[in-house]
Amino acid sequence: MNNAYKAMREFWLDVKNLQHKQEVPQLGKYKICVAGVEMAAADRNGKIKKLMLAASTLGNASMYFENNSASGLGGFTGGSAQGPVREKAKLLLKQAAEVAGQLPVVAQLQEQENAQHVTLFALSGTGELRAQDVAEAEVRNPAHPLYAFFAYTQQLLGAFRAEQEAKQTAPKPPVVK
Repeated sequence: MNNAYKAMREFWLDVKNLQHKQEVPQLGKYKICVAGVEMAAADRNGKIKKLMLAASTLGNASMYFENNSASGLGGFTGGSAQGPVREKAKLLLKQAAEVAGQLPVVAQLQEQENAQHVTLFALSGTGELRAQDVAEAEVRNPAHPLYAFFAYTQQLLGAFRAEQEAKQTAPKPPVVK
């Protein structure tokens, strides 16, 4: 894992980084305030790269991914005020809070190295981390108990993609001379 990606991953997995902004809502029995997914994929050279999608109960979300750029990191943030990213982030958190009891408590989030698996995670307001590594093919099955959690991570990913596409196709304002 490269250092830039690792720094952003650690930022989202430390609940203290949210507490300076405002009172952070905590959902459900396990007081969940951050949730997301980490996935892996092979680049053109066959080297594993990671992607992390995380959202908070504040309605904001981020997506970070390792790449082959100079910084080694790409990503997007969104949802802080309104829009589809915020809406999907809130749905993701609600679902994560509902199934948090099915995720075992872990000391740290293990790096996802398997492109066929995903790691779903949820973090409480007290810093308790819960995570589950699961085969992506299994969690895509609507009968899987974590299906809705995973599905909302994918909807959030789609909201980010739609937002980025809209920015790229938006007409540029005229240059005033």
